[in-house]
Amino acid sequence: MRNPPSTRWLQRTVQPAARSRLLCFPFGGGSASFYRDWQAMLGPQIEVCAIQLPGREARFGEPFITDINDLLPPLVHAASDLFKLPLHLFGYSLGAGIAHKFATYCDSLYPNARIVSLTACASSAAAADRLCSSTMNDEQFMKYIMGLGGLPQEVAANPGLRAIALRTLRSDFSLSESINLADADPVSIPVLAIGGDADPSVPISGLEAWSSKTTENCFHQVFPGDHFFVRQNLPEVIDSLRDFIAL
Repeated sequence: MRNPPSTRWLQRTVQPAARSRLLCFPFGGGSASFYRDWQAMLGPQIEVCAIQLPGREARFGEPFITDINDLLPPLVHAASDLFKLPLHLFGYSLGAGIAHKFATYCDSLYPNARIVSLTACASSAAAADRLCSSTMNDEQFMKYIMGLGGLPQEVAANPGLRAIALRTLRSDFSLSESINLADADPVSIPVLAIGGDADPSVPISGLEAWSSKTTENCFHQVFPGDHFFVRQNLPEVIDSLRDFIAL
């Protein structure tokens, strides 16, 4: 049997008892494998589905997509297989912007999509926090990335791995910059904005700015840690996510 077209875009283990699905979007430079342990932690009633963007892991040979308007049509088409159950969105950094645009796009063109919540992780919705990476040379850009805690030292020190990481991150930051979240119209679903108290790129005010990105309730929660606080607080993040989804 031929694999469905969504196979390239989605990693998931079908949960026959699932009552809803959690669609997870990656951070810049990240991939679907970041979410591989979440299914076991959330249990069989929530099916975890992780987006795999082109240019990484099994899609390494595919060209990157650097504009949100080019990304949304194939991405939403691939995810449309998931619309039979209520869908919760989880976006990490870059992924939060993609998730917000995903919800808006579906609201206009896929009325059968039952999107019921959005969790924005390590993402600022404030215009003052927008970054233009195209003005940075490679050394400046890598220094910024290392400051976020997002690149292992052994990768940065290896010329070959560094070049691959730089290409992926540059492309993902271009994609992020094509999403003007600060000017985006609000969605009509509840939002949970979570972040780290020592994240140099997302101040508390940036999390609070998510209140203007929804016409429904917006909740905020801060955890100890930097931009990648989820790695150090995963059980607590999962508990907060589970509580939010149950609202």
